[in-house]
Amino acid sequence: MTVSEAEQLLNAMAKKSKQTHDICLLALFCGLRFSEIAKLTWACVDFGNMRLWIKDPKNKHSRWAYLTNRVKKMLKERYQGQAPTELIFVDRKGNPLKRISKVFDRTVAELGLNDGIEDRRQKIVFHSLRHTFASLLVEKGTNLYVVKELLGHEDISMTQRYSHLGDNALRQAANELEKVFNKSKLLEF
Repeated sequence: MTVSEAEQLLNAMAKKSKQTHDICLLALFCGLRFSEIAKLTWACVDFGNMRLWIKDPKNKHSRWAYLTNRVKKMLKERYQGQAPTELIFVDRKGNPLKRISKVFDRTVAELGLNDGIEDRRQKIVFHSLRHTFASLLVEKGTNLYVVKELLGHEDISMTQRYSHLGDNALRQAANELEKVFNKSKLLEF
């Protein structure tokens, strides 16, 4: 997703479902999987250090996810003195969430974000928010190892699918090397 599409989706979601908006915010700004969000309890939140403890994720290696100011504000607004063991997000009956609300798919359709896209792999689904998190980090020059750790990938090969997005960072690095030689005066071009 582009930044514009992501903001458009978040804005529309905020008007339809606060909970779905907040779940989307965590996926987009922290790179979390739905299953990781659904397991979050208030004990996982460390407001002081601006991080979330992601326990028992898909790859079984617990990790920290880091809060942006926007995510911290959202979590503080949600917190109403719940017990540390209480889930942050529950369904209408107070049970653990099993899937993202249908409001997500309806909003994507209403915004036309999948219009004209035939290949299902290119369609925007909830997991696209996590991919957007990783893609934007790589496009901004974030090291793939750092992205791997933030996503909780067990192996760097999973993260390497984003490596083609780092061309600008690679080009910039090559240009920086040239600047070093231009300043040195040892080599004449």
